Amino acid sequence: MLLVILSFVNNNAWAQKPLQKEEKAKLDDCYRIVGRDSVVFYYSVDYVLTPPGCAAIRRHIRLDSAGHFWGYVRDYKLSNNQLLLQGAYREGLMEGLFEVYHDTGELAARGNYRKGQQVGDWGYWYPSGRKRQVLSFRNGLDPLVQQFWDEAGQQLVKDGNGTWYRQEDGMQLSGTVVGGIPDGRWQLRRIDDEHLVARENFVKGNFRNGVLVDQMYAYRDQSRFSVADWEQYRAAEKYSIGTPCPSGK
Repeated sequence: MLLVILSFVNNNAWAQKPLQKEEKAKLDDCYRIVGRDSVVFYYSVDYVLTPPGCAAIRRHIRLDSAGHFWGYVRDYKLSNNQLLLQGAYREGLMEGLFEVYHDTGELAARGNYRKGQQVGDWGYWYPSGRKRQVLSFRNGLDPLVQQFWDEAGQQLVKDGNGTWYRQEDGMQLSGTVVGGIPDGRWQLRRIDDEHLVARENFVKGNFRNGVLVDQMYAYRDQSRFSVADWEQYRAAEKYSIGTPCPSGK
């Protein structure tokens, strides 16, 4: 799930079900050694290690003596060899310029990492190639929304002020930003029927309260929303192993 709130809802639902032991693929089946210290890893779309027969992504990377990612990294879509990501690691942490691409080959995001954290201004683009937004990252704090454009090219946030939204997984998260930070009521709705899934209230960037509407669950501990795009590719650093390929694959 790309929206934090969706993950929260799903985790609550699964917590009510008995855990079942799931068969795991063999690690040796999820990578290929292609040089003295160069490896190709195979992943699902969620960056879970999986055998190449049912993988969606392959990663070309080198490993240091401790088994950490090191040096240049390139991720490709297996079905058409499309470049999805390029950057570099140092001692297992992302370092320097990273570029992420849409399946179409268009640039999706570009910015810098320092010791594994996003820093400075990051630019984002729609699959069409139009500008989408500029976010400013600040020492691990939530990013500031500096600029935002809709798909038609209309600028909705200028110099940190305006209305922001994101549409993913059939949902739209939207709200007002003032000085680059959320302010007022933010809402998560289904796109097809505009059903309200969750809402949160902010005062000058400070989270006040929220509610999951269908579950009638109110919370005050922390926000479940995020303006930062989910860095799905970061899951690769966990070396999580998925299930074996279905028989016949």
